[in-house]
Amino acid sequence: MKSGRDYNGNATVQVEFTVRWGDCDAAGITYYAKYFDWFTDGRIALLEKVGLPYMATFHNHGIELVVIDAFCRYRLSLRPVEKVFLETGISSLTRTRITFTYRILKEDNTIAAEGSTNHAFVDERGKPFNLAKKHPELWDEIYRTLGDGGKI
Repeated sequence: MKSGRDYNGNATVQVEFTVRWGDCDAAGITYYAKYFDWFTDGRIALLEKVGLPYMATFHNHGIELVVIDAFCRYRLSLRPVEKVFLETGISSLTRTRITFTYRILKEDNTIAAEGSTNHAFVDERGKPFNLAKKHPELWDEIYRTLGDGGKI
């Protein structure tokens, strides 16, 4: 796993993996929904890398990051045993939501897919809330770590 910064100065993490046979459909092409599993892996890796591990920072405080929309643009097919790189970043952070961005790159650095997920901060009952009001110390830590208005 490599970390770095995108062209806007935002923190990113890059995870390398190999497409498995089980990731593919009968045609030998990565099944479209699998990309969203990979996006989850990227989110968890990024939060861990910046010192905000998901379970300890959110889940154990009764905070869930619920997906409210998800998008993926598929550009190139991925096949079994192909080595790929998943880049994950954060494009927006507000008191009620966080948006992650993703790029899946082939070994030659061509983009195989790009996507994003937008998440609401939600309590155990499924109610969205303002993180800065409900957990001000946690909000301050997240904001300090991730930067001004999502400038990670």
